[in-house]
Amino acid sequence: METSVVASEVDKRVVIITGDKGGVGKSTFARGLLQLYINRGLNCLAYDSDKSNSQLYRHYNSAGLGVNLIDIFTRGGADDLMIDLDSKRPRLALVDLPAQARTFFEDFEKDLGVFDAVKSLGYQITMVSVVSRVKDSVNVLRLLFDYCGHQTNYVVVKNLFHTAGDETKFECYDDSETRKSVLEFGGVEILMPDLFYKAYDFIDRKNMSFGEVLTTNDPEVNIAIRSRIAAWMKTFEENALLASALLGLETDAGTQAA
Repeated sequence: METSVVASEVDKRVVIITGDKGGVGKSTFARGLLQLYINRGLNCLAYDSDKSNSQLYRHYNSAGLGVNLIDIFTRGGADDLMIDLDSKRPRLALVDLPAQARTFFEDFEKDLGVFDAVKSLGYQITMVSVVSRVKDSVNVLRLLFDYCGHQTNYVVVKNLFHTAGDETKFECYDDSETRKSVLEFGGVEILMPDLFYKAYDFIDRKNMSFGEVLTTNDPEVNIAIRSRIAAWMKTFEENALLASALLGLETDAGTQAA
């Protein structure tokens, strides 16, 4: 049986967020994870390649946090990612892929030899697949797993928004051979909590980061919104820490930003 790449406290890591379609929650997860990196002072570069819905860029670049836009659909459009890894050597790189971008990712990987190039720079790769209740989520994860194989680690995120908070309602995924294969390989499952729609819609309308909601003096950010975001981030972090090594959240003196 193949075994996954072993992660350690000092691994440099590229974390790539994927999903089967728009609305599955991949960009929400990317935003939450980037907020954890910021909160922990981790040396991270972030990239948004979702041209149709650049949530990561919209919410975090507006806050002056320097999310980079890249285009994996155009040959050469994502070269800056590899150049940055080589020249800047961040502790972490976070990449939010477009929905259903598997074919484009394969072309990008084959064109640049991403797996080998990243490994040569001392990075491990984690593929994060955000899943909903539908069969497409399982199919996309299967194709991703079949293509990437032993070259990456895997984290599967069950988005509780799609089940009204009930983690038992992911039957298509839970009963699948794909889930069995990923877990046998060393994949880790975590939950993403459901964020009440009023708080989510507010920060979406205001283009605010999760952290900004908790620190702003904007009078429109009332106590209910602030409290819901704080509670959501607390639960999000607790769940993310179950995959701490694979998500780059294990720290030591060498992983802190200068």
